[in-house]
Amino acid sequence: MKPAVFLFCLMALSVGGCSWIPRAGPSTSDVLEQGRAGGEILFDVVPVDDRVVNTLIAQPKERFALRFKKDVQPPEVKIAIGDTVSVMIWESAAGGLFSEMPPAPARTGGRSGIEPLAPESRPEGEFGTPRRPTETGRPQEEYRPSAGEPFSTEAIGAAGGRRSATIPDQEVGADGAISVPYAGRVPAAGRLPAEVQQAIEARLAEKALGPQALVIVKKSAVNAVTVLLTESGQVSSVGFGETSIENLVSDLSNPVRAPPALATGAGVSPNPIQAAPAAGRRVPLSPGGDRLLQIIAAAGGAKAPVHETFVRLSRDGTTATIPLEQLVADPAEDLYAQPGDVITLVRTPQTFSVFGATGRNAQIAFDARNITLGEALAKSQGLRDDLAKPEGVFLFRYEPASVLQALDQPVAGGARGGVTPVVYRFDLRDGKTFALAQEFPVHDKDVIFVADAPAAQVYKFFAALNQVTGPIVTGLLTCHYVKC
Repeated sequence: MKPAVFLFCLMALSVGGCSWIPRAGPSTSDVLEQGRAGGEILFDVVPVDDRVVNTLIAQPKERFALRFKKDVQPPEVKIAIGDTVSVMIWESAAGGLFSEMPPAPARTGGRSGIEPLAPESRPEGEFGTPRRPTETGRPQEEYRPSAGEPFSTEAIGAAGGRRSATIPDQEVGADGAISVPYAGRVPAAGRLPAEVQQAIEARLAEKALGPQALVIVKKSAVNAVTVLLTESGQVSSVGFGETSIENLVSDLSNPVRAPPALATGAGVSPNPIQAAPAAGRRVPLSPGGDRLLQIIAAAGGAKAPVHETFVRLSRDGTTATIPLEQLVADPAEDLYAQPGDVITLVRTPQTFSVFGATGRNAQIAFDARNITLGEALAKSQGLRDDLAKPEGVFLFRYEPASVLQALDQPVAGGARGGVTPVVYRFDLRDGKTFALAQEFPVHDKDVIFVADAPAAQVYKFFAALNQVTGPIVTGLLTCHYVKC
């Protein structure tokens, strides 16, 4: 065969062979052409410039401070039905409804009946009478319980008779009231402890001797926050009062601030991926108010890396989710917890995928909360200079319709669920695009694709042809020189 004919056949094969040569994905022209089919928009191709980057950066993010704007103050922890309440009642003098008479004075031999005591013979320390000097010459002091010593009836009895009574712990009934001797059923649900104290004192004012009451809430299932620790996608939307949360370990049986199971790590695997699907605790609220981070810390804190942990707050039928790092960095997001809140710590590993003419095709995990396109390409070992087309770098993503409107782009006809497919195109032949790539944010589950250069297909063809013709040419040359 003449050399000219052989060269012509080889060029024809090279041109026609590009269609069947394997490649990693569509070419640049394919991506641009396939965005529309039959006059319908399948996806938008948006060239990236300064306006596009600034628009994406300016998009509002989910914020607790905006979603729960009315709950910026600590809540009033009121008594609720089912709470366990303790009531103590004091009287100003002994011998009343809730106090005992002081012991009777010893009788002297020459007196009969009951006679008033002289001032010098009254019990020491009683009603302002002077105390007798002790052996040291100092007057005897009245007994007072020391700080931290339990307040007991025996201690008061040492001062001349018991003047208080403690009513056994009781739960607030279905009618929202508690029982107090000589006062009947006192409404308690929906009231502050101080308001219940005043109601008890008012009912006993004409029956007891200057009564004063103290109401203490020992345990409350309503004035608490439920904290869940879970993996991504294993807990559905929950609201206050629902019982559909599975695998909840148990409610707190005692009003402690730090549940032992989570504080010590008992029952929780050190590896969050191998942990139970969901585990949680109820954390009671303190009267002064607790912020979200305080509640999370009391429940044991997050076990996963901060950049992989998201905080989901469900309150009064409204649910919002923000990154834990955002909650830590922005004090305005650290709201006061409200009774009945459900806080879910969700571990969601953030990843992006890279395909095409790069040094590494893989699914790559985020190692920080925010990653730019420049960092993403660096993690994939950059573009291959022997295959990549610099103006054919694409990022595939689903965007909300509001973002398309801000970019003045039409919404794709097949958009579903309020999101539409978008392809952002980068021309890395322009040096300014590298600066934009360092600002362009990469989101979770983004797909980055780098198209092959046209010459790469010819190179692949000749490389494949060499695999076939190389042994034949080598054999012919060998036979020629050794005279087969």
